[in-house]
Amino acid sequence: MIGFLIDVGIFSNLFYTGYVLFDSPFEFYISYLPIIILLPIFIIKYKFFAPSLYIILPLLVFGLFNILIGNNTTPRFLKIFINISVNLVFYQYVMQYYKYDIKHIFKKYLYISFLMCALGLFQLFSFWIGFLQGYKLSVVFPLTKWGFNLGGLGIRINSLFSEPSALGIAIAPAFFISLYQLFSRTNEFISLKKCLVIAICYCLSFSSLAFLGIFISIILLALNFGAVRYFLIAIPLSVFLFFVVYNNANEFRARVDGMNELFVNNILDENTTGESKRGKIKRIRNFLSKVHGSSFVFYNNYNVAKQNFIKNPIFGTGLGSHEFAYDKYSLNKLIGGIYEFNTGDANSLFLRTVSEVGLMGTIFIILFAFKYFVSHDLNGRETDDYWLIGNALLVLILLTYIRQGNYTYNGFFMYCWMYFYNSKNYQEYSENLAIK
Repeated sequence: MIGFLIDVGIFSNLFYTGYVLFDSPFEFYISYLPIIILLPIFIIKYKFFAPSLYIILPLLVFGLFNILIGNNTTPRFLKIFINISVNLVFYQYVMQYYKYDIKHIFKKYLYISFLMCALGLFQLFSFWIGFLQGYKLSVVFPLTKWGFNLGGLGIRINSLFSEPSALGIAIAPAFFISLYQLFSRTNEFISLKKCLVIAICYCLSFSSLAFLGIFISIILLALNFGAVRYFLIAIPLSVFLFFVVYNNANEFRARVDGMNELFVNNILDENTTGESKRGKIKRIRNFLSKVHGSSFVFYNNYNVAKQNFIKNPIFGTGLGSHEFAYDKYSLNKLIGGIYEFNTGDANSLFLRTVSEVGLMGTIFIILFAFKYFVSHDLNGRETDDYWLIGNALLVLILLTYIRQGNYTYNGFFMYCWMYFYNSKNYQEYSENLAIK
């Protein structure tokens, strides 16, 4: 019973992030409570992983330096630094608690993902039949940060996640495994029926991130099998799926069109000197008719991160400082200041890292993804567990880099530690196999 409660506490931060107890001075999710309870116990029971200091100490030193030179403030820095440090240390202890058995942890993750997806499909079915308590889950569950999203086949599924995009990231590893198992007809990790539930729910979230997760999954599967014929299939298939989604999912099409207008057509002309009030209104209306709000938010944070990086390229301006940089470089004033969103998290972990930790942090997160990547063994050794888990986790890591700016949201550090130790376990397995 105690083991079950610990599991619930650990995995709650990965799947139940729709309930915020308070939002000042920072958002305190109810799933933080298990961390607060378990961390002291783990500290007493397990050995501290000293290499964690290679991450914590540089962040501390350069963070304090940026405070001294006026690039950041102490409250902003400490809020993020403490959050990162606690999550980094806690989830490493979680790895010790599970004895570094990543497959065991991953199977637990897959089962809970199935439950979330089953609830998501029930949510959609409830909307079709008009059962309010079944589709507006905030009526039944304590969810203070949860959105009801129309679209798709009536609603865009988000289950207990705050929004469909959160589901698109959190369920991405489960979708990767489901996609592989449905095509290979294997059930090493989870049954094929559960795979089908996960795959259907993931697609019916109609989240742009979920669609991106599908494309990344297809490309990674093609890469791992390494044959030209798989690329010849994967690339046209990805293009075909892109156009199917683009022509049938309004939200996705609006976001793609917005990105095209901003990054390619440069619709946001920054030269507004001498502009009349009528001209400004006309320009803003033209902009809003062509660009989805989320596309502008991403582009705006891209510009802020770029400008901040140009000014502070090596070590950035310190954790929590993107909000400070946003005040300096935001383009929001050009469209009347109506999209003041993601001012602190940059709408992307990659952009936030570029802005706050500079070149050193950017190199670190790129090398992390490459160094601990486990590919499919084309020589036929039985290592499916390792490459499948590693690639599944990589999909989530890449999606987070692209469009999730919170360093620790949905237990991100747990997935990173799993990715790290899956690679370590694979190396140990390979060495033992070589000895034999």
